[in-house]
Amino acid sequence: MSRKTMLRWIANGNVLGWSAFWVFGFLAVTAPAENTMQMVGAAVLAFAGLVLGVWCWLRLMRMGG
Repeated sequence: MSRKTMLRWIANGNVLGWSAFWVFGFLAVTAPAENTMQMVGAAVLAFAGLVLGVWCWLRLMRMGG
């Protein structure tokens, strides 16, 4: 796989990760207090999006993208 193609895949992962972080983070924050399972599930998905977004961003910066 060429460097340019790899940068595109990582950039797409970056956008997907940060989008998931903001969407599921908002859902976790605005979930009703009585519905803890929904809140925890959204928080876990938001954390996964955060990890993916940060990892992809760091890879892009290291690769000079």
